[in-house]
Amino acid sequence: MITIAIADDHKLMSEGIASILQSDPELAVVKICGNGKELIEYLRSHIVDLVLIDLNMPVLNGPDTIRILKNNRTPSKIVVLSMYADENIYAKCRELAINGYLHKDSDAQHLIDTIKAIYDGENRYDYDHTLKPGQSDVLFEDKFLKKFKLSRRELEIIGLVRNGHTNQEIADILFLSIHTIMTHRKNILHKLGVRNTAEMLALISI
Repeated sequence: MITIAIADDHKLMSEGIASILQSDPELAVVKICGNGKELIEYLRSHIVDLVLIDLNMPVLNGPDTIRILKNNRTPSKIVVLSMYADENIYAKCRELAINGYLHKDSDAQHLIDTIKAIYDGENRYDYDHTLKPGQSDVLFEDKFLKKFKLSRRELEIIGLVRNGHTNQEIADILFLSIHTIMTHRKNILHKLGVRNTAEMLALISI
């Protein structure tokens, strides 16, 4: 039996995932936590085979929860279960040495099969992106990085805005505060000489 704990502040989502997993007789969800702090406290006195952790949670977010579990040498396999499919957040998660990355829109059988594979010792990362790791949008960089003297971080944020992410989502993806993102965006508009996001998007589409 593979024992699993889930940390996700969306109760309907976590209960739905638990129901899917427990439809397989080899899987047992033994604890559902509303945030990372609850998960860490639970794991102080309980051992589970695998933990599923959302990234954006109140009290203690996913990345900080993972760092504490690593520092505590928690033996559980660590899998991020996220709504995000973004190159930046994926790279940050890999830096945390997690065992897996699953999208919340994964189908039931894929979720079950992936968890079993991770339990058996594999690392599994679901990630769809148009650029391979280490590549960049060369034309985009040449045109804006040099011409407008943008920083790498500013270029990164422009790319996320272009892909439709909100300020809060960008903050979560880059593990920065929303205030920092808003400051970056203000600086970007100034450097590009535009008044608002719509004008910025029009400019970069040229």
